[in-house]
Amino acid sequence: MMLSTVMEYDRMKKTWLNFHASGIVDDNLSEKIVDSWLKSREMGVDPIEVDLERNSYTDEQLEVFLNKNESIIKIAEPVLEELFCQFSNENLIVTLVDEKFCVLSVQQAKESSMETIFKDLIKPGICFGENIVGTTAFSLCKKTGQIEVVSGYEHYCKEYSNLICVAAPIYDEDKIIAYIGTVSVLKNTSENLKIVLSIMSKMISNSIKRLKVEGELVKKTYLHSLIVDATSEGMLTVDNNGIITFINPAGMRILNVDRSVIGKHITEGVDFEPTILHVLETQEGYTDREFRLESKSGIIHFVKTAIPMRDDKGEMIGVLDIFRSINEVKYMINKMTGAQAKYTIENIVGESSEIQEIKKMIKLAGMNESVVLLQGEIGTGKELIARAIHTYGLRSEGPFIDINCTALPRNSIEGELFGYEEGSFTGTSKGGYPGKFEMANGGTLLLDEITDMPLDIQSKLLRVLRRKSVVRIGGFKEIPIDVRTIVTTNKDLQQMIKEKNFIEDLYYQISVIDIKVPPLRERGYDIELIANHMLEQYNLVNGTQKIISEEVLKIFQTWDWQGNVRELESSIECAYYLCEGNIIEVEHLQNKFNKDVMDSMDCSMLTIRQAEINAVKRALDYANGNVSKAAKLLDIGRNTLYQKIRNYGLEYDGIYKNNKIC
Repeated sequence: MMLSTVMEYDRMKKTWLNFHASGIVDDNLSEKIVDSWLKSREMGVDPIEVDLERNSYTDEQLEVFLNKNESIIKIAEPVLEELFCQFSNENLIVTLVDEKFCVLSVQQAKESSMETIFKDLIKPGICFGENIVGTTAFSLCKKTGQIEVVSGYEHYCKEYSNLICVAAPIYDEDKIIAYIGTVSVLKNTSENLKIVLSIMSKMISNSIKRLKVEGELVKKTYLHSLIVDATSEGMLTVDNNGIITFINPAGMRILNVDRSVIGKHITEGVDFEPTILHVLETQEGYTDREFRLESKSGIIHFVKTAIPMRDDKGEMIGVLDIFRSINEVKYMINKMTGAQAKYTIENIVGESSEIQEIKKMIKLAGMNESVVLLQGEIGTGKELIARAIHTYGLRSEGPFIDINCTALPRNSIEGELFGYEEGSFTGTSKGGYPGKFEMANGGTLLLDEITDMPLDIQSKLLRVLRRKSVVRIGGFKEIPIDVRTIVTTNKDLQQMIKEKNFIEDLYYQISVIDIKVPPLRERGYDIELIANHMLEQYNLVNGTQKIISEEVLKIFQTWDWQGNVRELESSIECAYYLCEGNIIEVEHLQNKFNKDVMDSMDCSMLTIRQAEINAVKRALDYANGNVSKAAKLLDIGRNTLYQKIRNYGLEYDGIYKNNKIC
């Protein structure tokens, strides 16, 4: 009940005097005030004078309360400051009180009349418990669980009879853990104070709830960093008239404004058409919706959530706008999904001339921004090379987005690549969807097996690569992109162009740097190096010391490896787990390497490669390692034989597997 006239004040004073003189209770007095007065009398509270000694906690007790409520104080104090600033002309005292009614924090103007009058009555350490000072807004708030107002002689103690006190509960789940309150002289009371205080208490309660949820999800050692991440969101509130009532530091940074926008209409505070006006008109909010807005400084790209704020009666009193820069959102998503390239040149195992050339090309490609084409059979490690290029280059700190063109359905590849606007087709996400090109902004996009991309998408891709911008499905605005593109294929692009299955202009666009990745069967001694490297990884993880026998290595050297490195890795994994000892033998290999298959190498079922390897080995055996004699037996030149020995991995530090090469 708000008492604003002298008559009402005098009537309440008479009611208060009658109660304390004769115990008579006025029928017009509210039930909760009557109950509190009666209880205060039973507890022996002095209605005339506050006992400051009994009313105060010791410095040691206050320190305990401050430490216990440290997280609440950190969350609430900025709110208290904001509340005090908004009502600075009304000479308010703003307080934070804990569940035991100990005053934790006070905001008030220095050298004001309120500070002079209540210097000792309202300060940190003072207790507003009903058993100490009788009826207050705080004691009623504890009983009702709602915001309460106690005015003038509704207070049990006469020393508060010229004040109006407002208190609102701060919740943690269903439990009141603190109160936020204001104290002011009766004549200075604002009509909006109760509404604003209710909003502030809910904001603090929500922040506490959010902090608690974060604490349950992460280890304590990461709590500080998560709080910092959470506060990177911009927050802004407006009232029903569109006047900005609050903006946090992150919001000022994102919008490039300062605190002076508070009190201005939203259209004066920002230089773009604010979407929050639509929420005020419709009273309907939204969650995580994407917006691209035109401002004087260029395009501003947001992910936004708008929440209509309502009072206890369900009436809308304003809107809370939460927003983040789309670049920050993309960074967070890339980080959470592991969209970062972690492989370097050192991860590429091999000493063959072909691999040495590949490593040179990786460095060349990494130091410029040109599109790279990686051509090679399935399983040759094209993706590993692409990641190494990204890591070696200037974009190594940016995202690495990999999209497999083979795995995407025909009807979704365009949306995955270029994104789509909300409502462009049935089932689209609210606010639209950024494609992989947008997600890779500032980093690298790998288009794996580009030859499986339909012709119409190839045409759109060509336009994107040329213009360095995308247009989402259902949209019309070009979105600039800063992306380094790498493409791979295991097919003959020239043949596909002849067959009209690949756009020739796109081939020229993507083949600025063309890297041919050799199949494993052409990498000679690299086969043994890669096999031992893979085995070492299993040894390291499992604490074993297994090795590969010479016989198995010979089989690996002569195998055709249609699946390339991927097939070799599968073979090593199988052999490792089948081998119970420390030496991997032929019997530990997969069935395709069994004795029947190896025996067939001596019959007419040999491949040309296998037959040539056998011929070279037999000639060298017959010539006791003398290359000149072996070359004459094979009817080829000596240099040609040396090349074949290197290609087939038949030498190591100048020693042939069975004999010394002369």
